[in-house]
Amino acid sequence: MRAIISAFFLVLVFVTDINAWQVVPDSIVRYFEKELLHFPQEKMSIHTDRGVYLAGERVWFRVHVVDALTLLPANASRYVYVELIAPTGSLVKRVKIRPDDKGSFGGYLDIDENLPEGYYTIRAYTQFMRNVGEDYYAHKSVFISTPASQELKPHVVITEQGEDLKTRIYFSTEADETDTIVPQQVLVFADGDRGGKGDHLKFKNGVAEYTFKEKEVNKSRTYLLQAIYNNKIAECYLSLPFDDSDFSVTFFPEGGTAVLSSPSKIAFKAIGTDGLSVDVEGEVKDEEGNVCTTFRSTHLGMGSFTLNCMPGKRYVAHCKTGNGVEKEFELPVASEQAVSVNTLWLNDVLRVSLNRSPLNANRQNLTLVAQLRGLVLYAKPWDNKREFIDFSKDFFPAGIVHFILIDENCNILSERLVFSRQDDAVAAVTLNPDQLDYTPRQKVVLELTLKDVYGNPLEGNFSMSVVDKADVQPDTTSNILSTLLLTSELKGYIEQPAGYMKKDKRTEYNLDLLMMTQGWRRYNVPEILKGHTTETLPYPVELSDVVTGRVEGLVSASKNANISLIALKDSVIGTEMTVVDSEGMFRFDRLEYPENTQYLVQALKPKGSRNLYIALDSCKPLPQPDLKLLVPRMKKKVEYNYMQKMDMKYTIENGMRVYNLSEVLITARRKTKERPSSPFYSEIFEPEVLTSEDVDRQNILSVLDLVRRLPGLTIDSEGKVKYYRETAKGVSPMVLLDNVPYDDFNYERLNVNDIENLFFASPLTMTVVYGSRARAGAIVITTKEGFVQKNTLNKNMSIVTPLGYQQEVEFYAPVYDTKEKLESRSRDLRSTIYWNPSVVADAEGRAHVEFYAADSPVDYRVVVEGVCQNGVIISSSSSMVPE
Repeated sequence: MRAIISAFFLVLVFVTDINAWQVVPDSIVRYFEKELLHFPQEKMSIHTDRGVYLAGERVWFRVHVVDALTLLPANASRYVYVELIAPTGSLVKRVKIRPDDKGSFGGYLDIDENLPEGYYTIRAYTQFMRNVGEDYYAHKSVFISTPASQELKPHVVITEQGEDLKTRIYFSTEADETDTIVPQQVLVFADGDRGGKGDHLKFKNGVAEYTFKEKEVNKSRTYLLQAIYNNKIAECYLSLPFDDSDFSVTFFPEGGTAVLSSPSKIAFKAIGTDGLSVDVEGEVKDEEGNVCTTFRSTHLGMGSFTLNCMPGKRYVAHCKTGNGVEKEFELPVASEQAVSVNTLWLNDVLRVSLNRSPLNANRQNLTLVAQLRGLVLYAKPWDNKREFIDFSKDFFPAGIVHFILIDENCNILSERLVFSRQDDAVAAVTLNPDQLDYTPRQKVVLELTLKDVYGNPLEGNFSMSVVDKADVQPDTTSNILSTLLLTSELKGYIEQPAGYMKKDKRTEYNLDLLMMTQGWRRYNVPEILKGHTTETLPYPVELSDVVTGRVEGLVSASKNANISLIALKDSVIGTEMTVVDSEGMFRFDRLEYPENTQYLVQALKPKGSRNLYIALDSCKPLPQPDLKLLVPRMKKKVEYNYMQKMDMKYTIENGMRVYNLSEVLITARRKTKERPSSPFYSEIFEPEVLTSEDVDRQNILSVLDLVRRLPGLTIDSEGKVKYYRETAKGVSPMVLLDNVPYDDFNYERLNVNDIENLFFASPLTMTVVYGSRARAGAIVITTKEGFVQKNTLNKNMSIVTPLGYQQEVEFYAPVYDTKEKLESRSRDLRSTIYWNPSVVADAEGRAHVEFYAADSPVDYRVVVEGVCQNGVIISSSSSMVPE
């Protein structure tokens, strides 16, 4: 944290050199300064080796972590959490990354070969970032495909829209949509969970009818389609067809409120029911039907118009989409008392003015404040004799400038966002290969240079990906530049953010529309202006693993107890000791062990530990993702050459893909789930069974994390399992561990990796045997063969398996440094030719990398992303050999 605070003062000193700073009201500056000191924030950007993968491949990534204010590299947090999230919003995999010897957070995510096709999200955050919420975590979309899914193209057409959605489903080949195909079998999982029960489709004349029931659809409105075609299982996630007969338009007067009897600029944004943009056009009419102005969206459903709102009149916008759907929307009511901040770029000058109603004679004392990423750059009373204030283009650093107009009581009257584009914010990257042309398997030597806008060398650290251009198309939707300067500051979904980083007049206009229509609240500015700054944070900076708990015992049995912690991973890899305090509490910190490490915590006393009981209250699993994913309307086009190569590469390395088909297909897993041996299992009442396979596939880290996946149960803030049906709402179910009943079971005592299967037995099944004791049902747990009951451990012992850090693995690329290797018949089918998460540019701005070409023609794309030591962003995507 010291590094972040130091960086803040560096910027503060720089700003104080500005002449205008001498007149900044002290209180406003102090409040924002105090907020930054107490609550410095982090930003992140995710760089992956490419954006399209085949199931069974490995995703290589680097998470760039910077201080939100200065954009300087930040390493205050010791760990970064990286998650792969399915299109349904459920967690597929989570890893924990620590920095390497260069301070970079690099790692990998292995994609299960049975993962269905679809758009997945990679999300990254630190524990400290949980203080600002999930909206500001780093996100990156990747598309995962399968060979079988590429042979089929599903078509889903709405036939009736109501509370439920009636559809017609048919299939065609990818090449010819008129060539209708009827698969051997098709299942629909309306809730997107292929572990549940799918509905069989029956085809007639090549078409099946299916109704999506509203109560069965998940929050993300994503379902799973599973088909058998040519004896292969093809699975893909799809979004429910959206109703293109409906849309919404929101209007945003500049500065927040339209001014009465004065021309006001009003921006608008139109979105469809799927949350994505819709192009519209229309007219604004008053209540008498007179047309006041016309408008048309110019970029991703956004546009603007000018309207002079007159007293006593109401205005309605008549909107029409490209497919002819029409709707009306009332415009925000104008106010005579409104005072709005207006901005306009005039070449290299930003002009800021106030728009007031001529009917408003009140000339109250107003103050204009401009802040960027929490740092006040301008704050001065507004001179009512002036019509405007001009700021030179270089006055503000790169990023989103937040103008705020406040009254004498620090109430916000108007707000306006403006994007400041600065050439010196981005490094110039020069790529110098050692020759102009290469042959397959030839050694490639690249020299990269980083310079600032003035030609001075830049020292920095960046990740680098070299991919085959014939296989992988570049990601033009987002990059580190758009992430750090744009999307990390704004709330909500932004379509194609990288497009706003272009430098032309049309893009500048579109970017300003985005500033007027997108929500912003990284900092709680209204509270800060009134001096209510953040004093405490629920999530401190994470510096190590921490295990805390308490020891209880009869009378003074816990007094002066010693606590030991043994770290186990195949064998003992570490031991720690501590003592309890006067309240019986203990704490282990500075722990750091790799993933799959178990902690055995034990309370000991010289005269025996029989009367001691130990309870852990930390190492609880991170919460499940809670985000709504917007899926692009067009399916990602995967290059056929890439699909063929990667499937062949997978076959060479892992053998042929295996599809185990059964007469009735339930899931695409290689092994069908076995029926639990428990006498309390009923296929009618307890259809959901979670097994050790689920634990491995979903990277489940604790028993509670597994239990939360059972229907009918919920887990409260204290980690207690509760039944939420009306018959015993809020009551904890009993536990049957290997048919031994427990009423108050401690789930932390059981290692999730020791579970064979687990299911929830309903009260109807359990009360027959256990009476009212089982009025909330029971969680029936069966452990693996040979398992030594953890509940038979002494009460002074407890076992927990926290999420350990991922151990480093180096990207493998073959080396053809001998004649035998060069002439080897083993095929080199790489699509990612080279990946390095941490390339260092020295004080001269130079970096040197070497790798060998693959068997394909050497037509490669080089993508580098990172941050220099002075906060300048590194972002470049170019061909290795000039075209």
